[in-house]
Amino acid sequence: MTKAILLSHHELLNDLYSFNLKAFCDVDIITCHKIDDLPQALADNPEVSLLISLGQLDEQDAPVMAFKLAKEAGLALPMIIIGDMSKLSHTKKVYTLPANLNIPLFIKTCAKILGITAKDMAAKEVPEFYPIPLSMLRNFTKAPCDIYIKVGNEGPHEFSQALQASEELKPNVKLDSYAADGVLNLFIPSSMRLKIVNQASEIVLDKLEDTTLTDQDRVAVVEQGYEVIGGMLGENPKVTPEIVDLSKKCMESVTEVLNSVPKLKHLLGMMLQNKTGHLYFHSVVGTYISRHIIKEISWGSEEHAEKLSFVFYFHDIFLAPIFAKYPHLHSEENLVFQEGISEKEKEIIINHARLASEMVKNFPRCPMGADAIISQHHGTSNGMGFALEYKDDISPLAKVLIVSEAFTDELIQFKNAGRKPDLEEIMGRLREKFPKHTYKKIINCLETIRI
Repeated sequence: MTKAILLSHHELLNDLYSFNLKAFCDVDIITCHKIDDLPQALADNPEVSLLISLGQLDEQDAPVMAFKLAKEAGLALPMIIIGDMSKLSHTKKVYTLPANLNIPLFIKTCAKILGITAKDMAAKEVPEFYPIPLSMLRNFTKAPCDIYIKVGNEGPHEFSQALQASEELKPNVKLDSYAADGVLNLFIPSSMRLKIVNQASEIVLDKLEDTTLTDQDRVAVVEQGYEVIGGMLGENPKVTPEIVDLSKKCMESVTEVLNSVPKLKHLLGMMLQNKTGHLYFHSVVGTYISRHIIKEISWGSEEHAEKLSFVFYFHDIFLAPIFAKYPHLHSEENLVFQEGISEKEKEIIINHARLASEMVKNFPRCPMGADAIISQHHGTSNGMGFALEYKDDISPLAKVLIVSEAFTDELIQFKNAGRKPDLEEIMGRLREKFPKHTYKKIINCLETIRI
């Protein structure tokens, strides 16, 4: 069995390098956290084939010392140095890699040194992975299975192990580190998806039963529920009792929060502080805006408000797994043109309104007409594609939804530009986008919204 010694005190790097070398090159790594550990590691493993070292370890030039210790042990070992901090970096004696986390380059360099071919690596099977929000993982006491992080482009080096099954998650330094680096999703093997989703569903339901939850915490927990339901429906678009129970509890919690928020700016602050995802932001903020419109419009009723709350929760639910996979994307209409989107995903994007419309028909006590509103929420009557012009041949409540979503998009643009929302500017853009009289009547209802 091929072995390598890694000199590093960085636990995250140690895990990533160890997992990847084993997974793709079948190389076992012996980790030395300090230079003093190296002589014993060399003595215990005379068959070692490679030395890997950070440029510095405890403010010492680790590669220089490692080179000397290996020579004293009678071993002429090739060496990889991570970073520029050693006197040996970029010399002919060693292979020097950048200090950034370039796993594919690391694997390629190790393979070259050890004489492992691309054909050898390609022969190893790589499991498929499914995204799980970092926020959802924080609800687990222990890692429910091996958990991975995306570290490269699509291919054999795309994912690397981040956490081991049963690893303690409360607290967990690695999770904190990922969160600080802006990581939104980790990944689980697709074979574990249903089991983990069911466990997460139970955790979310238990949390939502907690009467001491603050509005901010409730918003965060409901987002996890939204992600769980999206994952379930992505696996199987059938309405199960578990989906019904979790959906109802989540919708009740959203209504509870919206009823307690005096101004839109308070809701926005809450959502932004939670770093809410695009779809969930649209769902909650759009619901708030639509409820305001229903209060102001002459024909509005509480029944209409409840119907729109239901619609907003489910209208984009089939896009949830796609946005989880590509968290940097922020536009449904342009999603289908994004690089890396598969043909299957494009088909879901184009048909997501129709899929959601058909799904809610099987939901117990689905509000009458909710399926039609969902089908029409991008301006088309059949739930396929996106309308270029918004016409009058759709439901009035679908128009309320469309205007509410457009208002939400404007708020997102202000947020991305670092500007405070300007109601007059937003109203002008909406009237330009929706010139027809029936839409303008709805837009006028937003003149009284408190931002």
